[in-house]
Amino acid sequence: MNKLLLTLAGCGLSLVLFFAITLVANASLRAARLDLTEDKVFTLNEGSKAVARGIDEPINLYFYFSRTLARSKVPGIVDYADRVLGMLKEYERSSDGKLRLSVIDPEPFSLEEEKAVEQGLQGAQPDQNSDPLYFGLVGTSAMEAREVIPFFSLDEAKQRTLEYDLSKLIWALAHPDKHKVGILSALPLEGSGGMPMMGQQGAPPWKLLEEMKAYFEYEVVPTGSEELPADLDVLMVLQPRAFPESALYLIDQWALAGKPLLVFVDPQCDVDQGDADPSNPMSRFGAAKDSNLEPLFKAWGIELVKQMVVGDKLLGERRVVQSQGNRGGQVEIPIVFYLGLTDAQMNKDDPITRLLTNVAVWTPGSLRKLPEGTTTFTPLIQTSDQAQEIPASRFQFMPDAQELLATFVPGYEKLTLAARVTGNVSSAFPGGKPGAEPTPPTPEGTPPAAGLTASSAPLNVVVFSDADLLHERLWTQEVARMGGRSFYAISAENMDLVRNTIESLTGGQELMSIRSRGKTSRPFERVQAIQQAADQRFLAEEQEFQNKLKDAKQRLQELQGARGEGAAEMVTAAQREEEAQLREEIIATNRALRDVQHNMRKDIDGLGARIKWLNILTMPLLVSLAAIALGLWNWYHRSNK
Repeated sequence: MNKLLLTLAGCGLSLVLFFAITLVANASLRAARLDLTEDKVFTLNEGSKAVARGIDEPINLYFYFSRTLARSKVPGIVDYADRVLGMLKEYERSSDGKLRLSVIDPEPFSLEEEKAVEQGLQGAQPDQNSDPLYFGLVGTSAMEAREVIPFFSLDEAKQRTLEYDLSKLIWALAHPDKHKVGILSALPLEGSGGMPMMGQQGAPPWKLLEEMKAYFEYEVVPTGSEELPADLDVLMVLQPRAFPESALYLIDQWALAGKPLLVFVDPQCDVDQGDADPSNPMSRFGAAKDSNLEPLFKAWGIELVKQMVVGDKLLGERRVVQSQGNRGGQVEIPIVFYLGLTDAQMNKDDPITRLLTNVAVWTPGSLRKLPEGTTTFTPLIQTSDQAQEIPASRFQFMPDAQELLATFVPGYEKLTLAARVTGNVSSAFPGGKPGAEPTPPTPEGTPPAAGLTASSAPLNVVVFSDADLLHERLWTQEVARMGGRSFYAISAENMDLVRNTIESLTGGQELMSIRSRGKTSRPFERVQAIQQAADQRFLAEEQEFQNKLKDAKQRLQELQGARGEGAAEMVTAAQREEEAQLREEIIATNRALRDVQHNMRKDIDGLGARIKWLNILTMPLLVSLAAIALGLWNWYHRSNK
């Protein structure tokens, strides 16, 4: 009796202890997480955590998801929605209360649905008779800024950028003001007046400025300026040809402070007129058109290969040119110095380039890291392995596209056209500002402020080896002309490239550190292999059937052509015999196809059954083994007493 009471008391105590431990764990371990995915897709990057911690004013996030509708109509979307919600909760935890997350399931014809549409969300209808399904995010700040993701894309590539997109949205809400871009350039971005007396019309402003104005503030800074405007957020340097040392020093000091810097250099900038004589149109062909930031690049541990243009036989845009052969005429060939870059040339791990699929460049250069360089050199855009470095002198006058193609010799090495450069460096001007007079001490006796001699923060620089890509001729094309006005369509993503770069640079080190994540859905590779093998056999059988059918028809035609009109019965008999054979072939082939499909399902079902039983039996088996091991251990200790 005492043993029974003791047993019952022990069971009751165990039950109480179980619930107590559960309650304590639920309260104290609520924030504990264990991410066992291969690429840690459910764990926030340190940069994302820094973005959440850096919020000054409260931010409200409204996550709209039609969960009830999704479960019945599109159950596959629920897993991705849970991933999005999980990441938003991680941001909320990391923000020290500055982020406030609200989860809303907008019912049809409800106030929540009306508010979702009003705030810019887009509903998707799973089928024609379905209510709209909402899956988006709205963020608002105390400064009345608002950022919206109308509908989370289900594309696999876009899913990999989820963390960056969420961090960028939060960053934009925390920093609502438009960033100001300062532009140092040797190019006439704001247009030129021309020489009306000589019949030369002025050039209009570049469309680059019009595009930038939609997203940023900008100011074109004269290259002879002694200082940069104090309110700049990012500095853009375009075609630094013949810049005075004072301008190079300004760029040097800006970079050493870790401020965002975007550089476009070029070994042969076709849109640059150089120092040509306006009264002599032919002088432009002899003018220097190459960039020169060599002193700064050397300090940063990189180089633009001098006087060499990058060509690519595989990526060259195909155009019709006048043939230089004896017969003249026209011929379509790839223009090896006019490159159409696709997603295969883009760095998929960097937010600047990971979603770009169409960027056009003209006579670009080759960027390299110097052997003695200590900075981190991360390629953003590279050529194919069918690239070659061509002397820039061959482009000084009108280049012969056919001759360049005929003499093209691939180097079988990918060349870098754009790169991100980070790290700590020393100044390119260790002696201070060039030509500056020594500044006497202030009346208080304190020494004057001196320039930076080394990085006070890591470099935040992105370099492109082509300046032509900014001109509208490479990323727009005229589609209509009405009333003296031209209408253009976007033909390449060059301006998306510029905008992405500025947004990434101004996002600071936090956004820079965020990279694409791995796949969240893992396919059943063994099942796919079985299905692919079966598909190959199916296709082989199908092809064999089609070949037999084709041969049969051909034999019928030959038979009919060989017989005369008087032998119609013989022709009919032969045709019937051929048709009978064909029907037998069809029946046999269909039977073989059914056998292949049956065996495919049999293999897949068998694999599924093995996996199911493995899942069902593994845990009981482990518990049983643990119990047996514990029993043996107790028996061993009792027997040795």
